[in-house]
Order: sequence, then structure tokens, then C-alpha cells
Amino acid sequence: MAQEKDERSSAPARKAGAAGEELGRRMSGAQGPKESAYGKAVPATGPITRRGQYLIGARAIAGTPAPNIYRQSMDAVVDYLSQQENIDIVKRIKLGGSPPFAASGNGGSASEVVVARIEESKAESLRVAAQPQHIVIEQDAFLSYVDVLAIPLQLAATGAILPLRSVGTEIVVRVVGEQEQPLPKASVLIYGPEIPAQAVTDETGTARLMLFGGTIDSIRAICVRPASNYWDRFIPSPRLSESGTTTIRLRPLAETLANFPHERLVGWGQRLMRLDQLGGNFTGSGVKVGIIDSGCDNSHPQLRHITRGKDFTDRNGGGSNWSEDAISNGTHCVGIINAADIGQGVVGFAPGVEVHVFKVLPGGRMSDLLAALDECIARELDVVNISVGSDEISELVSQKLYEARQKGVACIVAAGNSGGPVRFPAQLPTVLAVGAVGKIREFPADSSHAFTAIPQLIGSDGVFAARFSCFGPQIAVSAPGVAVVSTIPGGAYAAADGTSVAASYVSGLAALVLAHHPIFLGPLKARSEQRVDALFGLIRASAVMHFPDLLHGGLGVPDLARVPGERAMSAALSLPTGVDSLATLLSQIGGGLQAGTPPYWPMAADNWRALMQLRAAGML
Repeated sequence: MAQEKDERSSAPARKAGAAGEELGRRMSGAQGPKESAYGKAVPATGPITRRGQYLIGARAIAGTPAPNIYRQSMDAVVDYLSQQENIDIVKRIKLGGSPPFAASGNGGSASEVVVARIEESKAESLRVAAQPQHIVIEQDAFLSYVDVLAIPLQLAATGAILPLRSVGTEIVVRVVGEQEQPLPKASVLIYGPEIPAQAVTDETGTARLMLFGGTIDSIRAICVRPASNYWDRFIPSPRLSESGTTTIRLRPLAETLANFPHERLVGWGQRLMRLDQLGGNFTGSGVKVGIIDSGCDNSHPQLRHITRGKDFTDRNGGGSNWSEDAISNGTHCVGIINAADIGQGVVGFAPGVEVHVFKVLPGGRMSDLLAALDECIARELDVVNISVGSDEISELVSQKLYEARQKGVACIVAAGNSGGPVRFPAQLPTVLAVGAVGKIREFPADSSHAFTAIPQLIGSDGVFAARFSCFGPQIAVSAPGVAVVSTIPGGAYAAADGTSVAASYVSGLAALVLAHHPIFLGPLKARSEQRVDALFGLIRASAVMHFPDLLHGGLGVPDLARVPGERAMSAALSLPTGVDSLATLLSQIGGGLQAGTPPYWPMAADNWRALMQLRAAGML
């Protein structure tokens, strides 16, 4: 009996070993179990080729059964790769949850992803060989938060970048506040005819910059961005001292925002979205919000209640450094959503929500975003604010975002700050992409914020499309993203621009809607894909267009006072022909994926309201 038990227990191991050999033969195109295109380890004799970092996982294809080996584990893949020359396994990421298509017996999203460093040519060969095997091999691209360009593009250097010359012109700048006090850690950026010069002020407020390729008279512009509590300043064609120090004085935020930060500030963006008209007890209590960004400094007086987080950039596996925010963006976004009311400082859009901080910047990759999204699903979050993006597209991340939507996690994503096409993952139909708008006279005229407006897209109320905001048909709505004051590390405040700022406003509004709307307190209280569809539909339905451009502004800026109620929804939306009930409307406004299409394919049912706007604009 003992012998029989041993034989039975070893059967799965033999089966896995055979599967591994078969996988190796399929990926290599060889005939024998140990023969492959790369063979056994041989010393490299040719030129050294560059190695990149890649993600390897299972592909989810609706209606196509996947071999059991890909459902079970990636052990065979790891075994095969480990035998190859110049391939290093960096890590294996275990992903929880059930696959999207598990109920129908089809291949689901990857339950494990392997991160490996592979020569680029070899990675391409593996990718081609793995195509029919339901395995994805893709670049583990870096994530980025691209800071907003301080000046118009036409002022930047044009033409080819020339090598640095041996002799340059030193420029000394001193940055001071309203009482001539020095301002340390301020960024000073000078644009000359060729290569810009940049430096940071020391404790005396002094920055020394070396300008190559021109003289002081050839400088086109200078931009000074303070560390905190002041407006930045942009000076075109500045008059700088050739032999001494040029002093630049900055305006405190309080000069424009009366008594700030000693009194509570309800920002222009919150007023535009009519948060100021809500009662004090209108909170996001009971809703869980995740923020995928650069971390959050919870030592800030308004953020001390933030206690949940994880650092995915920590390569030692601890993950406890999420409260260190070197970029400041994450702390700024958390303050917009959830700053505590302490009687002064800023007002959080949705106080009372349970915030989970996931740090993926700086230095994070697609694998970190994938792991963070998986964590959001595991923690059963309601809303996830994603402030990062990439110029690369990840099929594995797309699959995970589809899984998140199916499980009722509403992902709201910043469109990007490059001023070009919408970036990944905001371009996916499974998320709500948000662009940025600003408003004139809400910042000093000599600040860089003044150069973010697109003159042709300024509405009659002063709301304008932001020049830096990515645009395209994927933009669902837009939100305040210019000169928005919020919390930053060190207990201070700063005015920032960006679509991540805009996405944070929409995430805060989404939390309030989930916490108070009758639909989500009753029939759609449980997390589900229909719940996400309804939430996104209500946000779209509440939007107000301030300028006529769907590509830059989407359907407009969401307005809390216009979010349709359960009973008033039909009247508020002026239902089109054929829509005679709330249930029918909810089935349309979400834009669910078409049956039979892969989850990562950019195809969704169009929102009827978007079609009406396109027709009114003469685009249909």
C-alpha cells in the first residue's frame, strides 16, 4: 500500500516534468526533450547584446480553451528559461483571485507572472514561438509620471542638440519670498537657444547654473518652481545679471488665497464641481479607495489618518516605505481626495473614505502596476485612482484591469501630461479616462499656469482645456487639473498641474456617489461589473461641457449637483427613444464589453450621450 501511495503522489510531478519538456520543445521548435534552438549553456562568443526586462504570463482569450499547464503554474516556463544562456529570473509574482473566464471554462488571466532579464533578440524569438501557446512575453516597461512642461513648446530649444562646449556662461539666481527670506529647494530652469540649464537653490536660496551654447541675452525664458507654499514664476526674456546675482521674488499662496493655510480652502476645482454646496456630514464613509502613485507622506497634519499602504518599488520585499514620497505627486493626490478637516489647510473631496496607498514610483515598472492592481482586487476596493502611465502597452496589465472591472473595482485613470494621444492604461475601455482643465484668474498671471490654456478652447466661464493634457476619443470626462493646491510632503502645500490631479477629483466624486446614491445603497450595493458600469454612467451623465471639444474635455466636468438620482434620473437625462426604464438606462450608460471579444481589446458599447454630443458637434 505504501508503494502504491508513493506512486500516486509522484504522478503529478512526472506529469509536470513531461509538460515542461513539451513546453521547451514547443517554444524552441526542437524535436528532442533537451534539444532547443539555444542548446545547452555555451560561452558567448559574439558581441554582447543588450538585455531587457520582460513579463511572461498566460493570455486570456474568450472562447479558446487554454492547456492545463498554463492554468496550473508557470513552473515549466521557469524551468525552461533557467536552462538558457543569458536569461535571469528576476522574480515571480503570484496573482490572486479567480480568472475572468473561469466560470465558462476558458483560459483566464495569469495566476502568476514571471519577470526575467532576456536578450532582446532572444526575447523576440521566444515571443514568436510562444504565440500559439497562449503565453504573453512583453516588455516590463518603466512607469512614469511626466511633470507638466512649465513653458509653451515654442519657447523650448529647437534643432539638433549639440555637444557641450568647454566654456559656458555661469548664471547665479537667488530666490526669495515676500519678506526677502531665502527659499531653498526651489527648481530654477533656464531656456537658452540650445540646451536648457537647471539647478536647485541651496539653503541661502541661491542656484548656480551653467548655460552652454549662448549668452545671457539669448535666454528665452526662466521658470522658478518653489518647493512649497508659493506660486511658481515664469519670466519670458528675463533681464539677468552678467556678473552678479539676479534676485527673483515669488508670491506666497496666501497673496491669492486669502488667509491660507490658516483658514480652510475650498479650491476653485471643488467649487466648479459644486462640492461647496454639500453639507458637512456628506462624507465617503464606507467606501474604500486605492491610490496608485508615488506614495503618501502621512506625517502631514491632514493625512495622519492614512495608515494603509504598500511599496511595490521596494526590491527587498518589505513594502513598508509607502509613506516616503520623493515625487510629492501621491501626497498631493491623496490630499485632494481625503485630506482631514482640521479647520485649516485644504478640504478633501471625500473625507471619511478608507484610503489604501500603493507606491509604484519612482522606478516602478509594469510588473509593479500589475501587482498593485492585483492587491486592489484582493483588498476589495471600490475605486482605484491610477496616476501613472506608459507609452508601452501591456496585455497582462490590460487583462488585470478587465478582471478588476468584472469584480466591481472602478479604475479612474489620468490621461497623461504629454499633450499627445491618451497614454496607457487610460486608453482602455475598461477604465474611466480623465483629462485636465483649468480656469483663468485662479492663479497669478506671471505663473507657469498661465501658459497651460489653449486659447481656442476657453469657455465663456473661463474654464479652458489644459495644453499639457493628453487628448483623444478615450477621454470620458475632464476635471480641474491646473493650479490645484493640495498637501505635499513635509506638512506643506503646493499648487500643481496634471491629469493625475484631475483624476483625483473624479475619484473623490465617485466615492461620494457610491457612499450616498440610492442605487449603490440598494440594488447595486455589492461590487460587480454592473456596479462599475452604473457608476461611470452617472459620472458621465453629470458632466457639464464648458468648451465644445470632446477630444480634450470628454463630456465635460462632472457636477455633483447634476448626478441623477434614482427617481429623477429619467427626467434629468431626457431619455432617448426606446429607453423607458431605469434598468434599461443602466444597461446602456456603462458601456460594457461586447461579448466574445478579448478583455484587452479596445472595444466597448458607446454611451448614447456621447453619440448625441458628437452629432451636435457635427462629427457624426
